[in-house]
Amino acid sequence: MIDLTSHRLGETDQLIDVDSRDDLKQLILAMSQQAQHRILIFSHHLEDSLFDNDELYEAIKDLAIKTRRTHIQIIVQDTKPMTSQGHRLLKLARRITSHVSIKLAAKEHQEIFETFIIFDERGYIIHSNPDRYNAVGNFYCPLKTRQLYEQFEDIWARGIIDSSLRRLSL
Repeated sequence: MIDLTSHRLGETDQLIDVDSRDDLKQLILAMSQQAQHRILIFSHHLEDSLFDNDELYEAIKDLAIKTRRTHIQIIVQDTKPMTSQGHRLLKLARRITSHVSIKLAAKEHQEIFETFIIFDERGYIIHSNPDRYNAVGNFYCPLKTRQLYEQFEDIWARGIIDSSLRRLSL
């Protein structure tokens, strides 16, 4: 397990290289718990092994209800695994619609294989191969984070609101 106790979002500029599922989960959780305003996630389908756990759910929920200005935006390329399995973050998005939003990536973005996450426009994680858990992250790298943010904004603007992601009212 990696030790992230001395890493601070927006302060610690050190490239972190992980190669196991547990280390990647820990990195995602540590940065999510430190985020103050915004988390942006681009993922194939919000892999259960990384994103569907109680600790991350609580960190993102706490951020979402923190203030009116907090936002969590998620773009996925495939909604079927989330909707069929009852993903925790999908449930959260259905409960807190003003702060947590999920879109389906447009066709032109379906061939992007990496997952990337941006935290407060200060830190990032890039998980480049969905079949392995190799990833890199940095708690403070404004240049790379800005590049990822611009890419995310373009993907978000072209994203599709999928009816399967909306809350079902009975």
